[in-house]
Amino acid sequence: MQHNTYKQEGFSLIELMVSLVIFLVASMGLLPLLITNLQVNRGNHLHDQARHLAGEAMARMQLVDSAHLSALPNLPQLVGTIEVEPLIEPGQPQTGLSRLTVTARWEQAGKQHSYQLQSVRATP
Repeated sequence: MQHNTYKQEGFSLIELMVSLVIFLVASMGLLPLLITNLQVNRGNHLHDQARHLAGEAMARMQLVDSAHLSALPNLPQLVGTIEVEPLIEPGQPQTGLSRLTVTARWEQAGKQHSYQLQSVRATP
């Protein structure tokens, strides 16, 4: 009598399907983490852009000759989705000084965010 003995190698279709279901469940569990990570990265990018734009605006205001400082426009400027607003307050915090303020504002996920820089410089 002859017996055919087969050596089984590889995976059966059922084992493969079970492993795919386990992988799918684990992947779906990580999906909210991926979405949160993308939202946080977007927020950090906008904050970094706002910081950069406010810094540039402040540098321009500090480079202007003191005699022409009051002639600078205080109008907000829209750069992409970020509004940059310079403000010059002569005589603040005391006579002979001017307070320079730059505020960058943006909206993300229905919330308002802002970044502000302030400096004081002497006026003639």
